[in-house]
Amino acid sequence: MSQQQPPSNAKIITFVVTLSLVCATVLAILASALREPQEIARELDRSRQLMMSARILNYAGYFQIKKGDEYIPAKVEEGGRLVAAEDPELPSRDQVFEVYQTRIQPMLASREGELLTFEEAGINQREYIEDNRKRGYYHLPLMLVYKVLPNPSPDNNQDERPDGFVIPINGYGLWDAIYGFLAIEPNGDKVIGISWYEQKETPGLGAVITEPQWQNQFHCKEIFLPPPEGEKDLETAPLGLNVVKGEVENVYGDRPRAKTSVDGIPGATLTGNGVTNAYHHSLAPYRAFLIKINEKYGENEEDGNGS
Repeated sequence: MSQQQPPSNAKIITFVVTLSLVCATVLAILASALREPQEIARELDRSRQLMMSARILNYAGYFQIKKGDEYIPAKVEEGGRLVAAEDPELPSRDQVFEVYQTRIQPMLASREGELLTFEEAGINQREYIEDNRKRGYYHLPLMLVYKVLPNPSPDNNQDERPDGFVIPINGYGLWDAIYGFLAIEPNGDKVIGISWYEQKETPGLGAVITEPQWQNQFHCKEIFLPPPEGEKDLETAPLGLNVVKGEVENVYGDRPRAKTSVDGIPGATLTGNGVTNAYHHSLAPYRAFLIKINEKYGENEEDGNGS
């Protein structure tokens, strides 16, 4: 009885190469097929995070509107209008995009503080946003800013006065780059809210920057440090938004710096420093823009997001 000969090395190599090519082809097809859904998912998350910073969405993902000094649950009507709702439902992807397109207008701020549309600047909006997303926008001659439009009225009209503006923020935490949004009042000197949509900080430590309880500290904090006495001059006032080591009450008490500072994260001092630096570096080039909107909207403050 003859013994079966083992396959030759050439056959083995041919089989391995063929299998590898088949696997590579399948993976390439899957990657191509999933690219668009993945990008839609990322865009949906960024849209949610931006509207969370502007308090159009709460941190649980539900729509809300401002009534007096409080935010109440809301639902979407036709045309992207939000109305009060006693029993709101978690919005669908289409509803999120509809409200985003109704309420959020990407624009450009010049170094002199002038606000331009992408059409006025002759810049392709999608290419501009995608090409500069990782590096950030504050280093550019025309910097990205999102105008938060008021909730449409029942006759589908909108007030000319915006509910606020959102500035993209980026910097470095302990381990890697961090990306987020800072929503500010129309007066350019008070925080509506913040969100961090991309970070790789340590879970339970630096990653706390993404948690609602910590992010809520920024609400109503001042952008620029108030002086010990007299009126604030936005042209010379230092930028605030500092993450302190410890608790603000213990560190600053009732001194002016308390109005621009938030509690640190125990065991994550370097992440806190990274957040502080990200705000300062990202906001500094926008100073002229913040001064301009303060001059235009600072006299008559009507905090936004109402119906």
